[in-house]
Amino acid sequence: MNQKKNILVCPLSWGLGHATRCIPIINILKENGHTLFIAASGNAFQLLKNTFPNDNIIYFEDYNINFPKGSRMIKKLLWQLPKIFFRICFEHHKLNKIIRKFDIQTVISDNRFGLWNKKINSVYITHQIQIKSPRNSIWQEKLLFKIHSFFIKKYATCLIPDFEIGFRLAGELSDNKSISGHSQYIGLLSRFEKQNISFDEEFDICAIISGPEPQRSIFQKILIEQIQQSNLKAVLFPGSNSETFLDNSYKNIHIYSNASIGDIQTCICKSRFVIARSGYSTIMDLATLGKKAILIPTPGQTEQVYLARYLSEKGYFYTQKQQDFNLKNAFTIVNEYTGILIPKDIEKLRLKILSSV
Repeated sequence: MNQKKNILVCPLSWGLGHATRCIPIINILKENGHTLFIAASGNAFQLLKNTFPNDNIIYFEDYNINFPKGSRMIKKLLWQLPKIFFRICFEHHKLNKIIRKFDIQTVISDNRFGLWNKKINSVYITHQIQIKSPRNSIWQEKLLFKIHSFFIKKYATCLIPDFEIGFRLAGELSDNKSISGHSQYIGLLSRFEKQNISFDEEFDICAIISGPEPQRSIFQKILIEQIQQSNLKAVLFPGSNSETFLDNSYKNIHIYSNASIGDIQTCICKSRFVIARSGYSTIMDLATLGKKAILIPTPGQTEQVYLARYLSEKGYFYTQKQQDFNLKNAFTIVNEYTGILIPKDIEKLRLKILSSV
């Protein structure tokens, strides 16, 4: 029987993806009797607070990155490297205080570099071992990998939400050959559970607008305008808790700004297809539910651009660039793509997480 522990789970707060994929981890750990402490900031903090209202929630700001309106994401991030490294040092120092205050025995960090401590079990979660550069520059990717692996190796182990053999949902990103002795694959992590029931179609589109600002709002505006011009019936989840200007006055769009996980899953299942960013957590959700989708990568986010192209080339999801988004064309093409359905018994691989805490 596993010893009961105080465990801190702390996801990165760039969008909601890191937080949503921590939900099944938290549920598994709670079911096994551990005491959970959850730390996050921004919309991720609010999501986790709403999902786990009876647990210990700590506001823990991360890197406070300013994202560009254009597509020069890497250049913008490079200018902010000094601030990022300062914030990594700050979160490492703050972690030590949290460990002492709450007697933490294990910390699980989803893509936050500074949350390791040699005196306790420190676990790092990422699907993106290899980091893509904008122009597939080999020297840039080698440099990015060296920086990333430096921090990964500070942790006792690295958990990769993907499959070890056969089809890799993250493609080259989750290749662990350079840190194989320091990592293990755990299958997919999704906030949703596959259900063996059928749903009547109620919507043509389920749109999930996520990711950092300002691109989240830019894409939302584009999408709402094009849905309004169509005769399609849509349900939209803005991915933000500050959408005070949104209402349900659109004739063919239902907007839910504070929906539960169950409501989101039901609306996805009741829709013909999904429009979403090509963030990895969203892709894991789509694979869990077996839904077809149009993927629109966030401009400049090389990971999302790679994943959208990789999965489109394999015939799983249709993709368009944000600046070229055309709902009418997408709607006629999306059915030519198969989507992905992961068998339920394979999903159980994620239970490996228990052996690491």
